[in-house]
Amino acid sequence: MENIKNKMSCSGNDCFNDDFFNKNLKNGIITHLVYSNLSVEQNPNIVYPFSNLISTIRPSRVIEIGTFAGGLTLIIRDILDNNGLYESEITTYDVNEATYLKEQMGSKKIIAKTKNLFSHSYSTFNDEDSKNEIVNLIQQDGLTLVLCDGGVKKNEFNLISPYLKIGDVIMAHDYAANLEEFENNIKGKVWNWMEIQDSDIDDCCSTFNLIPLNQEEFTNVAWVCKIKN
Repeated sequence: MENIKNKMSCSGNDCFNDDFFNKNLKNGIITHLVYSNLSVEQNPNIVYPFSNLISTIRPSRVIEIGTFAGGLTLIIRDILDNNGLYESEITTYDVNEATYLKEQMGSKKIIAKTKNLFSHSYSTFNDEDSKNEIVNLIQQDGLTLVLCDGGVKKNEFNLISPYLKIGDVIMAHDYAANLEEFENNIKGKVWNWMEIQDSDIDDCCSTFNLIPLNQEEFTNVAWVCKIKN
């Protein structure tokens, strides 16, 4: 864990010293997180629940929707490696080329793809090939962890969920259970954006038997986390 925390910086400061990131957020100050010089649009405290999750479920692969600058991708890669999961591959997708991530990937098991898997409206997959590509990844042997952090998280979650195997885990960022929870407990405290709430995914979770996993931990960093039961 320390090797990961030491690569993090919040606007040039130690993210974890006296809860720097969250205190700034409460004071209305926008603080930027970087990891190995790559921007990360996350609360830095993600390292704790993600480390706990990955050490428990030990995924064979991670699929990330929304690479951005690649900071979170590298964090997840380092958490996998810390748990001896060197062969667990990350496939990350973004509509823009992950130029800075590619400069740092080296021989790490990361595949960065410049591709939108979804239609312009995010109501369907972009085409049958895109659908088959991600379904085939998910359906491989071993547990799959899916991170929805692209353009329309709720649609990504709903479109991908039907293809999960029992034991697979799907997550989405910018989450709060509902607007009241967001206004009272999330905004100005741990994260300032909400793009997915329970009502967006309740039907999908019920239909495909997705149940909460470590949700209290992940709520504190604005992620929803469900496991296929």
